[in-house]
Amino acid sequence: MRFRDALAPRLAVQTFDCWLALRVDGKVPKKDLLCPLGLPPAALPFIMLMEWMGEGVEFRCRLVGDGVRKRYGTNVVGLSMRDLIPPEAHAQRAPLLRHCLSEGAPAWFSGPMLVNKQPVRHAGRLMLPVSYRSETPDGIVMVVFIDEAAHTRPSIALDETRTCSRAELG
Repeated sequence: MRFRDALAPRLAVQTFDCWLALRVDGKVPKKDLLCPLGLPPAALPFIMLMEWMGEGVEFRCRLVGDGVRKRYGTNVVGLSMRDLIPPEAHAQRAPLLRHCLSEGAPAWFSGPMLVNKQPVRHAGRLMLPVSYRSETPDGIVMVVFIDEAAHTRPSIALDETRTCSRAELG
């Protein structure tokens, strides 16, 4: 199954298509092209813009949509992934984010999300690599799909991981 065909909900597919349309010569889009104006308007409240800060610190949150901020109950801008999620969750998700950078290709993760310290099921994340400073990926636009507020539907598989390959991107 192709990466695009595995995405749910429809907003995830639309967001992926926007990312694809902004690629030039097979390179990931610049952050400023995608975030926020290059994304579907319905996705904007659910974005998290993560910047690669190097080994040790890894990813730091640079921008958060209002929908995500409300779910966390606080502004998480400036926090690292290690600050946001428990170590076992970080160990599971960090390789997906690194895949996005090393391959210049998206990834999808669905499973529990901590919201107000309570796990939420049927939460999906579409991770799209972007470039902050150069032509190589050094950031991720993550769009979080959380229950009815993000128009998810029960068909989002629990605890599913998918990565997109460079070959699929053409």
